[in-house]
Amino acid sequence: FQTNAMSGAATLALTAALFHVFNHSLFKSLLFFGAGAVLTATGQRDMEQLGGLIHRMPYTSFAFLVGCVAISALPPLNGFVSEWLTFQAILQSTDLPQWGLKIMVPAVGGLLALSAALAAACFVKAFGVTFLGRPRSAAAMQAHEVDRYSLATMLGFSLLCLLAGILPGLVIDALAPVTMSLIGARMPVQSSIPWLSIIPITAGRSSYNGLLVFAFIAMSGALAAYVIHRFASRALRRAPAWDCGFPDADPATQYTAGSFAQPIRRVFGELAFRLREQLDLPAPGDIRPARFVATLGDRIWELMYLPVVGAVQFGAEQLNRVQFLTIRRYLNLVFLTLITLLLVLAIWP
Repeated sequence: FQTNAMSGAATLALTAALFHVFNHSLFKSLLFFGAGAVLTATGQRDMEQLGGLIHRMPYTSFAFLVGCVAISALPPLNGFVSEWLTFQAILQSTDLPQWGLKIMVPAVGGLLALSAALAAACFVKAFGVTFLGRPRSAAAMQAHEVDRYSLATMLGFSLLCLLAGILPGLVIDALAPVTMSLIGARMPVQSSIPWLSIIPITAGRSSYNGLLVFAFIAMSGALAAYVIHRFASRALRRAPAWDCGFPDADPATQYTAGSFAQPIRRVFGELAFRLREQLDLPAPGDIRPARFVATLGDRIWELMYLPVVGAVQFGAEQLNRVQFLTIRRYLNLVFLTLITLLLVLAIWP
């Protein structure tokens, strides 16, 4: 945008990127604190061993839910605002003179929408399996709420996610000095806009009001709760829960994280995860249990990060030899380093 003298779109794109970085610093910190609270309370890292924590850790559950909603880019929290600003910048690509960019930028927008949907599915699984349902282990059954300082930190991050979502104009105005120093322009002053709306380019194109969205959601929820409690029958009925034909009270029969992710794994398994499935089905009359094995591989880890990890590990192993040198070799090494530095300073123009 900046190269094509589209300063308004460039300012919008840069502001959206900075806002997104700020948002990630909030809700990812919140989610890491929540994961640490669960680990402290249960000692379990495997979510398949958790479940039902919403009854034993209600405040942690609420804070983690706020983080899940924020990172899934759902209104009225802060994650939605930066995603919305990013899409507004992508919509400006129709004014670009290069046809390649006119095609590539909307394609990136489609990938962004897909990533938001996958993030939502990921955190529905994380929250549902960890905090809902019944405890799957003794550790989850004996979980307890963390200390008040940890709770205050998580609830503080939750409040910041909400405030940045319903009052995003304050954050945008705070980012204005950065955009001015980088590209010499800024978005319109948001604090002067009536009703605390945010306007990326002009009011005729688009605008968003987080405060009104929050008020609408809150009023709709309150109205729904009132109608349900006002007109619903107060008669208490008890009946056995539907068990899908398997009357087993074992919590292990609940929906698992692997079961929830199975449809996504089916779609992206072979392309993204190199999914390999092996089924060992005994012949009729054979009393051996059937065996199913699914093997997944992370291409991003294997192609991008694993070589870097290997190089760092190799370098560390080579440097480890320095710890076991004699005094004479240490002195030789110091002398060679000094000579090398003097040569560099002498040759450097």
